[in-house]
Amino acid sequence: MSAPRTVIEPRKRPRQARSAVTVDAIVEAAARILTADGLAGLNTNAVAERAGVSVGSLYQYFPGKEAILTEMLRRKRRKLLDDMTAALAGMEREDEDTVIARLVAAAMRNQARAPRLAQALDYASAALPLHDETMHTNRRVIETVARALALHAVPDAQQAARDVVGLTRGMMLQAFHEGTADETALARRICLAIRGYLAELRREAG
Repeated sequence: MSAPRTVIEPRKRPRQARSAVTVDAIVEAAARILTADGLAGLNTNAVAERAGVSVGSLYQYFPGKEAILTEMLRRKRRKLLDDMTAALAGMEREDEDTVIARLVAAAMRNQARAPRLAQALDYASAALPLHDETMHTNRRVIETVARALALHAVPDAQQAARDVVGLTRGMMLQAFHEGTADETALARRICLAIRGYLAELRREAG
């Protein structure tokens, strides 16, 4: 017998302001639970109680906690892409160091704003059937960074963007996993690492 399919899509989308407020309250309650207790503490009863709604009201929109997690991941990814796009605005008039700093700041805002929540959602993403969406988001982030690097004639900007995104993500995950991240110092170190990497690329390209 095949395993039951994980239901991640909402039962319905809010069409009125009051419904949207309810959905936002559910998502915010889930975020508070994940921040305090991690994935182990997340269940629909706990979310409904924290949101101040009945379980029945929650189930009108979300068939289970997996659907709530999916909504949270999608919101987080949309915010990241919006921030990256905003960071790219006007970059053709900026020097490379400013471009790097703005891109790193956009990435940091999405991880540092709530690092425990971000980590919990990263773990959840691996267990949910969201591979295609995850890959799509990653491609869009890399394309955004590649456009910024191409403005400054970085050799093989697409591959360089993959490396820069991986470097940034790895340094952030390590720092926030340890729970000792000084955000300003971390952003400075990431920028230093990126500048060093790009300088070496140019040296090798001759």
